[in-house]
Amino acid sequence: MTDRSARRAAVAAGALLVLVLGTLVVEPRLRQLGVTGIVERFDAFRAVAALSFGVPGLFVVAQRPGSRVGWVMVVVGTAQGLGLALGAYGLLGINDGVNDSVDDGIGLPGDEWAMWVSNWVWIPAYLLVPTIFLLIFPDGRLPSRRWWPASAAAYAGIGVNTLDWMLRPVTYEQVPGLFPKGYTGVLAGLTGVPDVLRAAGTVCTVGAVLAAVGSLVGRYRSADEEVRRRLQWVLAAALLTVGLLGVALFVPWGPVIVALAAVPLPVAVSVAVVAHRLWDLDLLLSRALAFGAVSVALLAAYALVAATLGNAIGSGASALIVALAVHPLYLRVSAAANRLVYGDRDDPARALRRLGVRLSDAGAPGDLLERMAAEVGRVLRIHYVAVEEPGAVVASWGRPGGVGVDATERVPLLYQGERVGTLVLGERLRPKDRALLAQLAPHVAVAVRAHRLGADLERSHGRLLAARQEERDRLLYELHDGLGPTLAALALQVDRGRRLVDTDPEGAKRVMDELSGRIRGTVENVRAIVNDLRPPPLDTLGLTGALAELGRGFAGDLAVEVEAPPDLPALPPPVELAAYRIAAEAMTNAVRHAMASRCTVSLRASDAPGVLELRVDDDGVGVGAPARHGFGLASMRRRSEELNGTFELLDQAGAGTHLVVRLPLAVR
Repeated sequence: MTDRSARRAAVAAGALLVLVLGTLVVEPRLRQLGVTGIVERFDAFRAVAALSFGVPGLFVVAQRPGSRVGWVMVVVGTAQGLGLALGAYGLLGINDGVNDSVDDGIGLPGDEWAMWVSNWVWIPAYLLVPTIFLLIFPDGRLPSRRWWPASAAAYAGIGVNTLDWMLRPVTYEQVPGLFPKGYTGVLAGLTGVPDVLRAAGTVCTVGAVLAAVGSLVGRYRSADEEVRRRLQWVLAAALLTVGLLGVALFVPWGPVIVALAAVPLPVAVSVAVVAHRLWDLDLLLSRALAFGAVSVALLAAYALVAATLGNAIGSGASALIVALAVHPLYLRVSAAANRLVYGDRDDPARALRRLGVRLSDAGAPGDLLERMAAEVGRVLRIHYVAVEEPGAVVASWGRPGGVGVDATERVPLLYQGERVGTLVLGERLRPKDRALLAQLAPHVAVAVRAHRLGADLERSHGRLLAARQEERDRLLYELHDGLGPTLAALALQVDRGRRLVDTDPEGAKRVMDELSGRIRGTVENVRAIVNDLRPPPLDTLGLTGALAELGRGFAGDLAVEVEAPPDLPALPPPVELAAYRIAAEAMTNAVRHAMASRCTVSLRASDAPGVLELRVDDDGVGVGAPARHGFGLASMRRRSEELNGTFELLDQAGAGTHLVVRLPLAVR
């Protein structure tokens, strides 16, 4: 709220307060003149309504200048305050000018017309609340264009009823003790609008009220958690108001309670529009819902018992029967209200069951996390829940914001002692909520772990497909660019030799000799392609022997020593091939880049069960800066990661290159 808007709101609230205080100041004088008290003539209700609607309404429009809900509250409060002040002014002038036994005054200027305005100005103020006010709550707009007939009916009903009261004399209100005996006032001969128009206005008003209630129900069913929270405040206030009005029927100070009944709704609307997420008010909301629902239920039960059994058992017995139901009814309604406000916070077993249903119904891990985030938000009745993995939000529910950054809770998600993610909640929690969340968090952590494994599997699958496509492309190039042209040339040579058989036998013989050599070369090329897919030494010599034979091929450039225990376990073919290719690439790098003279290749089963550890150490100068780490290193790393292994490279200038690869043996 800016300083300027705050000053304007304060000035307007001060003016409204002056109207109410002015009425209270003249109240002793009205009592001297014999006028019915402010409570008995229901002006106390007007005073409370003026302040409870007007001041919070000014507070709302100061915070939200474009809030139509706030402006409706301001209009209602202003109309009530103006009608209250004009009524007091009119009563003072009319009674002071006529009752000569008390005072010889001659009245006040325009007192009768002020009284006339006071008689009807409350009508739009009253009818706006259950119609337009509810239709546009909480965002100031109709739920959709389909509701404009309800809005039109509301305005028509307000207009007809206001006109009806405007065309009636000031003595129309049947409240004793307002005017001197025999007083008729202005418009004494009028009786309001025709009966047909009055009936139409009543129908429009009742229809608009029912439509407004229906619009709230529709909003609640289709709204998100934030809008539902606001509607809960209005529901609690409405129930509390009805409860207070019902209580007022059975206690001696009923008119006082009727006056106080004007407070809950505007205060609740102010909270709903401006600060509906204040945690300190949640208990109030829960208790208001419970009290209001119980009051309405008890009033209905009392009316039913009194109507059916009242003549037989008496009103006292009817009240006793209803009273016996108070405590168990309150317990049930209180539990329902708590569930409405707090969700399943007070019922961990139910919350866990619902979370289990989400776990069993979900499909992909990503969908599972979205469902679980939504369920946590619904269970705890908070407006935003997110699941974070390191560096990214992987699932969320609701919308962040609305309560400030400092109101965010972050809960670590642990799986077997390892932090796998973070659960982000859009507001601070009560200690009881944290206890419930401690039971929910492990289940969410399992889902996060499943999501991570699924993501890793998807990445591995993607790398596998890429490697497969790369291998296919390589074979395509080998066959198309190498074997294909060679076979085409051989076919041409065969045709040439066939033509020379009759004319030049010696030339044909030379062609056949050349053709035989080229065919043998082609066979060697095909064998090289096949060997590149699966080197034959792996099948005949095993991994240790194949590496030793490969190392002998570097004789003269690099002395290779292969170390392996005799009890090395049998290796799956994918692990064997990956270890062979990685070792071969490491030897090549030692010669080409590290300029090494010696290289040691070590194989052993690691202390971790089911893991093959491959070490390649050379005495070279290193493979250089990362910018020089080309396809060879990337290929080695990719081969190890495809098998869920690890790849470590220690490259220090002058200290040689040291490669450690660990490959799990449980490969399917």
